[in-house]
Amino acid sequence: MVTWYSLSIIIVLFSIDPSIEQGTLNFLDGYRSSCKHHQQGNVNLIISAPHGGTLLPDDLPNRTIGGCLRKTGTNAGICTWWFNDTCTDGERCNATTVRDTLSDEFAENVANELNIQYQLKPFIVIGKWNRIKIDFNREINEATLNHPEAIAAHHSYHSNIQQAINKINQNFGKGLLLDIHGHSAGNYTMAGYLLTSNQLNVNNLNTLSVTTSIESLCSSNREECIRGHSSFGTALELNNLGIAYPSLANPKPGALRFFSGGYITSNYKSTINTIQTELPYDIRAGNNRRTFARNYAKAIIHYMKLNNLLLSN
Repeated sequence: MVTWYSLSIIIVLFSIDPSIEQGTLNFLDGYRSSCKHHQQGNVNLIISAPHGGTLLPDDLPNRTIGGCLRKTGTNAGICTWWFNDTCTDGERCNATTVRDTLSDEFAENVANELNIQYQLKPFIVIGKWNRIKIDFNREINEATLNHPEAIAAHHSYHSNIQQAINKINQNFGKGLLLDIHGHSAGNYTMAGYLLTSNQLNVNNLNTLSVTTSIESLCSSNREECIRGHSSFGTALELNNLGIAYPSLANPKPGALRFFSGGYITSNYKSTINTIQTELPYDIRAGNNRRTFARNYAKAIIHYMKLNNLLLSN
């Protein structure tokens, strides 16, 4: 006989998505839960998400105070960053504190999809403290306002990235770091290789005297690796993730707002290929964000295979 109790068990069992449970990766916390990380990767991929955190430790000052643009002395014309600076000899310069809503969840969903669909476990570092307290994608002075607790948290985030890079380079010899962000400038994705919108708007990228964040993949054809068939933007578009700049179909951002990449992309480009992706709200936080995370995981595999980059153990 079926009772209300047995029916409730059946309902509970069928309400759980077993693939989510099976694919969920285990994380360890960094310094004072400022970040979480997964270091047991089996593929040459790192996923970083520095700006989605929500925790607000009450013993840290808010970064809304900003820095101080000095008017005199040896630092004249320079912003200095101290949490206890009265700035009587200068004027305030702003610190960016806007959080990338659910970019942390999206990064974790992408990692879980890679595990579920391909049995690939990337290395992961995800910020848990709110950006109003710390910015893991800025150099340490601006990121922390030189507060000792924030400095320790910044070290924790970046030591975990460096540890992952060291493991990948030791085990595979090459790899990819994807830094995941969110933006509200429009319904398109930006793939950042440290090239500005003005640089991307030129007709031939091979004429630019610049170093991209994926220089080891570009060889002598920057046009192809940045906005050709083998570019990450093209991989995103081919896997149902909307418009991406730059890509084969959308090579130039034109007058659109464009973020070329930040501290993480720049700081680690000499030891690993790095790409910053800026995702619109609907992809990272909308009702279909789980599907978009699955598509993003497919795009990663597509891109890494096409560029002879995907290695696992």
